[in-house]
Amino acid sequence: MSQNVREVLASVKSLLGGTAAFMIGNSLLGVVLPLRMEAAGYPVALTGAIMAAYYFGLALGGLRAKRIIFRIGHIRAFAVFAALTAATTLAYDAFFDPAAWLIFRIVNGFCIAGLTATTESWLNTRSSNETRGRVLGFYMLTFYLAIAAGQSLVNIADVGAPDLFMLAASLIGLSLIPVAMTSLGEPNLGDSRPLSVSNLYSASPVGTVGAGVAGLMVGSFYALAVVFALQIGLSVSQAALFMSVVVLGGLVLQVPVGMLADRYDRRIVMSGALIAVGATWATLAGIVASELPFVALLAMAVPFGGAMSSVYPLCVAQTFDHLKRKYYIAAAGRLLMVYSVGATTGPLIASALMALYGPSSFFLFEAMIAVLYAVFVLVRVSQRPSLPADRQEKYVPLPDVTPIVMALDPRTEPDSQDEDQQEG
Repeated sequence: MSQNVREVLASVKSLLGGTAAFMIGNSLLGVVLPLRMEAAGYPVALTGAIMAAYYFGLALGGLRAKRIIFRIGHIRAFAVFAALTAATTLAYDAFFDPAAWLIFRIVNGFCIAGLTATTESWLNTRSSNETRGRVLGFYMLTFYLAIAAGQSLVNIADVGAPDLFMLAASLIGLSLIPVAMTSLGEPNLGDSRPLSVSNLYSASPVGTVGAGVAGLMVGSFYALAVVFALQIGLSVSQAALFMSVVVLGGLVLQVPVGMLADRYDRRIVMSGALIAVGATWATLAGIVASELPFVALLAMAVPFGGAMSSVYPLCVAQTFDHLKRKYYIAAAGRLLMVYSVGATTGPLIASALMALYGPSSFFLFEAMIAVLYAVFVLVRVSQRPSLPADRQEKYVPLPDVTPIVMALDPRTEPDSQDEDQQEG
């Protein structure tokens, strides 16, 4: 690694530390809530609705949080978002009521969108065009490891006690310290060209529909996987380990998927990832039905996590291939909106199926969505030729839990040689 990159990382280590703190706390909260609701005997459909509200808030934050940042500045906006998230995290234990929790989840999603937008724009300001991709890599590494670490912390205290809420709130609150003490200047979020969803679909049906499908799968998994794990007889510690292995699988397999996506038709790679999601889910359903050892469940969690986490960044790359560069940031915002709609809808459908047909329907729902979309992608491949490799944008890993990273995306840097939109 060059000295230049080391210097950049040294200058943003406080921001990476703040990111790690609030993502560990937020990830821990995302595991504790469904566990508390399951212990309280909440219907799985109600649990799904409450957990889905987070993604609704995320969509609102993607649309509105920038206005708050522009109005009061980055440091104060970060402080507002972090303080509000910490306060609502403590309020879950004090107000154990479905209506209150639904509101709190919307607020949490909105604030996490604001926190990530603030941090990413800062990191972008501190990076040059040459180092931005590598800084994004370190940010992604911090992001995924923080999520896995937060899920593992559920084992240190009784789920029924307030301790885990207090720990999550403390971690989120601690993220304020490095940001409040930073000497970095205020970054600029910048403007982008407007782009409607209909225009986005015209440019890339595969990318636009795929963003919604990715939301359906990811939102359902992170909202209900813990409930599913408990319903099939896993302990809390086993459920947390299963979740963490899926997250780490998503981290490990991003690089090989990216190499394939940059070399071959992205749509073929995407359909392969989707078929892998369907196949692993079907295998997992067989493992559950056959009551095979827990280690078999973990073994399948790695490829499942990698395949599921690859769908959204593949959709972004596929969409960017068919747009002018000046539309990238606007397109990313629209894709996030489509993703969030899917992520809000997915847990509602999956939880209703689980309530009617039992935990195995959770696997079958995910597998069905993945396979149906794979068929759609393959139909598109037969209808439209692929772009030459030299006209494709590079694949860039993006988080699928909170897919907002666009300020850091090296593909969004200015470029005077834009390509016209092409249908794909």
